[in-house]
Amino acid sequence: MKDKLIIVVDLGLVRAYRIELTPQRTPRLQQLQQVVLDEAHSRLKDRVTDLAGRQGTRTQKSSSAPKADDHNLKLESKRRLIRQIAGRITEIIQQNAKNGCWLAAPKEINLQILNELSPTARDRIQKTVPCDFTKLSPSEVLEHFLERTAL
Repeated sequence: MKDKLIIVVDLGLVRAYRIELTPQRTPRLQQLQQVVLDEAHSRLKDRVTDLAGRQGTRTQKSSSAPKADDHNLKLESKRRLIRQIAGRITEIIQQNAKNGCWLAAPKEINLQILNELSPTARDRIQKTVPCDFTKLSPSEVLEHFLERTAL
């Protein structure tokens, strides 16, 4: 378990931790990297610069509806975010995962991230957990992984 890498991911955040042993031989997590993807936290209307798409047709006196659909812009931005996340994970694994890696990603994107990873990075991942651990403290993340290892 020494020098094991834990990567915790959601659509807007990638955190990498290394498991280290204290002098008393108890494990603790040290954060190696944190990557915040700004695109995930921005609004779609701020990214789309076409002012014509913001205009609406009159449906009633005081409100309006959009003239066109968003043409899967949300889906495409999600795909791009997943590719960026997979790229970051690949870099982190290549630089730091000598003794393997554990990955936690939300259930909705876990398989998509694994499919986007390079084969060498995918081979170094020993365990995946389909949960969102990004909002947990490092000690809680370690506790969840150790519980799942004991099972």
